[in-house]
Amino acid sequence: MNANAQVKRRLRGTMLKLVYENHEAQGHRMDDVILTGVLERLGFDAYVNLTRELLEDLKERGFVAFEKERNRATGKISIRKIQITPAGADIIEGTKADPAVDVE
Repeated sequence: MNANAQVKRRLRGTMLKLVYENHEAQGHRMDDVILTGVLERLGFDAYVNLTRELLEDLKERGFVAFEKERNRATGKISIRKIQITPAGADIIEGTKADPAVDVE
């Protein structure tokens, strides 16, 4: 599956909002698999590799921070301890905007 640009903008916004809400609720930090599952329950055609790609995009923009873990046996990378940054909170709170992140 190849997600188009509009879907990616919407997914970035939804992911950022979910991380923000989790932070506000003082919940445990999410990982890529949990975040993908939440997106699926919200009706998105999400999969872990797409979630990882978009998390990397959000990190490069300075909106989230996380830790990467590599499984030494399989070489697979996982994203853990996802947290929102002040710049990401600004996007959700509407004090700043980014055309690549569609927040409703």
